[in-house]
Formats: sequence, structure tokens, C-alpha cells
Amino acid sequence: MSDSKQNNSWLIHLNRPLVNFIMALLGMSAAYFTTVASIKVQLAEKAESALVAAIDKRLDRLEVTLKEGRVSKDEFFEFRNDIESRLARIEFYLTNKGDGK
Repeated sequence: MSDSKQNNSWLIHLNRPLVNFIMALLGMSAAYFTTVASIKVQLAEKAESALVAAIDKRLDRLEVTLKEGRVSKDEFFEFRNDIESRLARIEFYLTNKGDGK
């Protein structure tokens, strides 16, 4: 009996550093993947804000042009439909991205 207890205690002492090493590896990999996911979210936010800024510029130019009276109704409605379709595509993209597709 005492031999089996000595063998078990030897195995326990050998496995402790191994378990510690494995736990350290798991912790480092979790930190790595969390950092990568955070960077992806930040890049997506920057891209989204750049897109919104571009659309805002286009709308500002349209307002100036409308005030000057150079746009016909047909051109205005064409532009409006274009903006609506772009916003719908952006919304569809963001919805699918949020679902993990």
C-alpha cells in the first residue's frame, strides 16, 4: 500500500507543473483571441464612421445644389433611391455580420 501511495504522490508532483503550464497556455490564447476580436470591432467602427461621413458629405452637397436650384425632381428622386438602397445594403451587411455569418 505504501508503494502505491508513493507512486501516486510522485505522479501528482510531476503533473502539477504540467497543469500549470497548460493553464498558462490557455490563458495566453484566450487573451490573444480577445485582443484580435477587439481590434476587429474597432476597425469595423472606424469603417462605419467613415462611411457615414461620406454619406453626410454627399447629402450636404445635395442640399447646396438644391438650394441653388440645379437639380430636377427626377435627379433628386434618383439620388434619394440610390441613398436608400445603399443604406439598406449597409444595414443588411451589419445585420449579417452581427449574426456571425
